[in-house]
Amino acid sequence: MIVEDEAPIREGMEKILKKLSSSYVLAGKACDGLEGLEVIRREKPDVVIMDIRMPDMDGLTMLEKLREEGVTSKAVILSAYSDFSYAKRAMELGVSNYLLKPVKIQELRKVLQQMEEEVREENSQETLLSLENIARSALTGILEKTEETTAALEKKYGVSATEPTALFIVWLDGHYEERKDIVLRILQEVAEHAADFRSIVTAFAERTQCTMVLYHMDTAQDWEEYFDSSVVPMILSNTENKALCVWEECQGFYELEEGRKRIRQLLDWSLALGNEKLISQKRIDGISVSPLKYLPEMSLRLKQAVIKKDEKEFAACYVEFLNYCRAQTHRPKDIKEACITFLWTILNTAREYISFEENELEVQALLEAVMGAFTWEDIENIMRSLYKKIMLGGNEETGERSPLIQRAEHMIEEYYSQGITMEEVARKLGVSPEYLSRQFKKETGISFTEGIRNVKVEKVKTLLLGTNQNLTQIAAMTGFSDPKYMSKVFKDVVGVLPAEYRQMNG
Repeated sequence: MIVEDEAPIREGMEKILKKLSSSYVLAGKACDGLEGLEVIRREKPDVVIMDIRMPDMDGLTMLEKLREEGVTSKAVILSAYSDFSYAKRAMELGVSNYLLKPVKIQELRKVLQQMEEEVREENSQETLLSLENIARSALTGILEKTEETTAALEKKYGVSATEPTALFIVWLDGHYEERKDIVLRILQEVAEHAADFRSIVTAFAERTQCTMVLYHMDTAQDWEEYFDSSVVPMILSNTENKALCVWEECQGFYELEEGRKRIRQLLDWSLALGNEKLISQKRIDGISVSPLKYLPEMSLRLKQAVIKKDEKEFAACYVEFLNYCRAQTHRPKDIKEACITFLWTILNTAREYISFEENELEVQALLEAVMGAFTWEDIENIMRSLYKKIMLGGNEETGERSPLIQRAEHMIEEYYSQGITMEEVARKLGVSPEYLSRQFKKETGISFTEGIRNVKVEKVKTLLLGTNQNLTQIAAMTGFSDPKYMSKVFKDVVGVLPAEYRQMNG
């Protein structure tokens, strides 16, 4: 942006800027302070090159008005006068670049390069302290309660650190990739049309969730009821009912991680309550539950199905079991214990009657998968996987990942940036590193180390194209020790350096 009272000078400065760098874009030109004021308000340029003495309004008065309005564009002052009072007033307005006419090209180049670097760093900091990034950091537990963050929340976004917030989470599990775009679009539309609350919409691929954080809520309205009656039906109809919707309330951004953890416990109730309505603590508190006792006679048909290797009868037994569990409302703990009993019936019958020899570690992974399931679809997939393993030869023939390796991959997705190792994953899964390494290679075709590397590289790609963060920041966010090592690994996998990848796809 150039503000000068003399047309030849303005045109000459435009030519100089083009010669200095092809990346400089001229946002506008003005011949006096009043015109400059309007153009700068409209275009919000990064840098203003301006004269002091101009018709209608001098440059420093123009700049003072812009500062009062919150416009933070950097300014380079050109003047034929070296009057100290001008320089002093300019410094008071935050101007540190005061060049005397005639301007020397090298001096201007140096000043603009310095300002370009300052703008780049400030934009990067703006990205890190954007409201979405603050919310994501809070949800993942890495947000520190600092004066800088609290100031950004309160002064920049008008958000009190302790004001009531709410979490609306849409959990998609295995349907995440095919359904996330439509869910995010619905949430964005809800956010855009909301008059009585503000929100941030984001997604977590590693948790297969789309998340909306609500704040500045009108407390006179029951927002939980609104989402239950208006938003949940839209999401379910557009995802073919392949979603779980959960609601939890928190006291400010710093409590979002605890709210997310509580939602993890609420998700368990989907087995008892289904997904037709919003799952929340208020809804759970308002229901009565019945005890669930596993009926021994239910096992008789299941045993016969396993002994005879009758897949249709096995499916019928599962449907009978499902209907029994859903006939009344039961606690998630009771339901999962019944599922474990069902699974043990299959395993014990196979051991006794068809000489099935299973790996104890894989069995443990199956049990843990049942305990971590949120939907009956998940439970059914686990049972079918076990049935195929017993009757049809297991994963080698079906091409499916075992529950053990699925859990290992989920852990890589969740903890890749924290430097997680194969030994740590093996310990959490209760298996030896040697066994995990062997099974991971067998089922995925790559080593465990390559699996972590590939996830990291994909995350680097996302940050390169989706943010303005520099390589040092991206390396820190993706668990690399330094940007040089990150660049080496990235080039080994992708074939080009990160900076080249960003430029090619920008």
